[in-house]
Amino acid sequence: LVLSVLVVLFKTFSAVRAPTIRLASTGLPPNLELPSEVHFHGFISHAWATGQDQTHTIVRQLQRLLPGVRIWLDVDNLDDVGRLEETVADAMTFLVFLSCGYFESWNCRRELYAALALSRPFIPIHEADTAKGGASLAALEAECRDNCVEVAPPAHPSYSGPEEVLGNIFANEAPIVWVRVHEFQLESLKAIALRILRHCVRYMSCGTSLQRPVTIDRTISQGQSLLVGGVNVPGEVGPYRFSGPITILVCHGNEGAFNVAKEVRAAAHEGRTDARTDAAGPRTVMIREAEGVLDDAPAGTDAVLLLYLTNRTFLDEGGTVARLVQTAMDRRVPIALVAEQDPGRGGCPFRLCMQQ
Repeated sequence: LVLSVLVVLFKTFSAVRAPTIRLASTGLPPNLELPSEVHFHGFISHAWATGQDQTHTIVRQLQRLLPGVRIWLDVDNLDDVGRLEETVADAMTFLVFLSCGYFESWNCRRELYAALALSRPFIPIHEADTAKGGASLAALEAECRDNCVEVAPPAHPSYSGPEEVLGNIFANEAPIVWVRVHEFQLESLKAIALRILRHCVRYMSCGTSLQRPVTIDRTISQGQSLLVGGVNVPGEVGPYRFSGPITILVCHGNEGAFNVAKEVRAAAHEGRTDARTDAAGPRTVMIREAEGVLDDAPAGTDAVLLLYLTNRTFLDEGGTVARLVQTAMDRRVPIALVAEQDPGRGGCPFRLCMQQ
């Protein structure tokens, strides 16, 4: 008994001390006030076979990071599967966990149609890891077109077809990629939390009801302005910046690496905060072809080899990529690994990259 009490006290103490989400603009916890006609901040819809474990993790972690948030989850709240449409109506937003087989599930489609009929804001979350039940966005779109074909479903008699679903899931904002590894998972959770917060009463663009007219308002309200800087968690990693000029080396045979390097250069240029580096301008980050430079580079050079990991990384003709990686290691040149997450762009489990 004493041991049980100690365990409970330890968990309670840990929960109280755990860092929680703050608004970057104020450093304060967000206001989670709901519109008067609902009792949940979100309804999370998922396929049991390929999304159950992930959605449970998402909800539990959001509850830890956003004390007081209420997400409808089947294992916590499902009493009657025949009332799914009613439970969707009791939530402010509709979180869609996109994994293989989602659109094949009739119950998932019931939830989708109810959310469409109610004009609930969609928050798509993408499981990209095929080893965990994920699929590429292209495959999921095809699955939707094949399965979301009901004519006048009971929850949404005016349903117009698969394009209506696709428009709500993919057209407004890119799906949030669910990444389960360490700090990257926190970034996924912060992105989900921010999209939920946009629809809380305190941060709405107008009114306090879900049944407000749709208007085009290009001004930012005081509440909305509080979310412009995003959210953060005390003690989280980053952000980082370069303290001086850096050279990124890319291999021509590493398809896609040059585009990633350009994204890094653009981000570094936009995010400079050190006045000492402002004079360098775009030259803060230089991009060069690795072949030739690496062969002549002295040991311990300041350059970095960017290696873009996909299912094709080490399959280039002639094996140039593997040779340059070995050269970089021999000359103690740092290697920055960037793993693609989207299967549609060649993303694959890390172990498969290493097996190449």
